[in-house]
Amino acid sequence: MRWLESIAAVPIALLVGCSSSSALPEGNSEEPLQDGGTSADPIDRAIASLVTGDCLRSVDVDFAERDLLPQTDTPVSEWPTGDTSATRMIWGPKARPMPSVDVPVGCPPSSWRRARILSVARHYLGLPHRNHHIPAWKPVEGPGLDCSNYTAWVYNYGLGMKFTGNVSEQADITNAPGRRLLPGEGLLPGDLLYLTRADGSEIVHVSIYVDATHVIDSTGPGVRIRDAAGWYVKRFSHTRRVLE
Repeated sequence: MRWLESIAAVPIALLVGCSSSSALPEGNSEEPLQDGGTSADPIDRAIASLVTGDCLRSVDVDFAERDLLPQTDTPVSEWPTGDTSATRMIWGPKARPMPSVDVPVGCPPSSWRRARILSVARHYLGLPHRNHHIPAWKPVEGPGLDCSNYTAWVYNYGLGMKFTGNVSEQADITNAPGRRLLPGEGLLPGDLLYLTRADGSEIVHVSIYVDATHVIDSTGPGVRIRDAAGWYVKRFSHTRRVLE
């Protein structure tokens, strides 16, 4: 059964936060997808289905410049130091809102924004899984982002759309990003997919939809493109659409 045909039957869960648990949900694959010799192929295909020509070439043209922008308003002298791996309560400096991005003239706005989000998500392939707010923070255990700070950072970096990195708040509160899709609505690249614990008691994970068989997220060793199977189907709660 295809993933999109399966998720409608999975019950909605109660919402608490992925940031509150260090344990990986059972059945989580920690291995990157190997597709056609490169894990980036599914994203390449998804982006190419959204934009072409100059619009395609413009999607990531400013990444080198954007990488140099400050990621937080907290001075480096005030960043936490030392080994923070022993506690999940220290997340480092919080992200600052990144500059907004205009869609190039002549490009389809929604499709271009979706392509850009996928391109940003791919930009961080290999970044380790760490309980941090921003990728620039590199304490003793090294740089990284957890699942919901990764999704929040992708939208912030890509489009200047800043929202919470707390997974329960990101999943479903008044100020949660975008809107919650109704059962049966088709998914689109860049949509946020929320997963529960095995008992359905709380939301513990979020990934970014690439296509009907792939997602990209930060879990296990870090940011990877993964097959949308196993716990991605069994633990599915709901989807939020940030870009209409």
